[in-house]
Amino acid sequence: MTDDGRTTPRGVPVGGGGIGAGGRAGEAAGEAAAGTGSDVRGDLGASLAPLRERIDEIDREIVALLNERAGIALEIGRVKDAQGGKPIRDPAREAAVIERVTSASAGLFPQPELVALYRTLIAATRKVQEEQRRATRPADGDPA
Repeated sequence: MTDDGRTTPRGVPVGGGGIGAGGRAGEAAGEAAAGTGSDVRGDLGASLAPLRERIDEIDREIVALLNERAGIALEIGRVKDAQGGKPIRDPAREAAVIERVTSASAGLFPQPELVALYRTLIAATRKVQEEQRRATRPADGDPA
């Protein structure tokens, strides 16, 4: 946790303890600068390994959540089709999603990139629904 008590949604402290923040890597760099003979690259590699392992774990979680999100999008597509083939794109809903995720951000991830990621995610979700719709409609384009 930081001095101001901020954490990520999963409770991981924001800031503090990393390189340049007085953590072990910062201490190792200080020792090397002071001429203590510490192997900074060895210390740095050892301190990076658990952080990189956690990033890998988070990436697996993100992919699992993206797959879950795509599955729900497929169900939404089925509901839209059952309701007479409602349009896949819903600009008001997309704007609300963007607003919600930017509001939920802790501010660590740059907002323009967060918005760009979500616009890409929304476009990919529409593609999933469009492919499903094409696969479930007869060749003449009439609803099944």
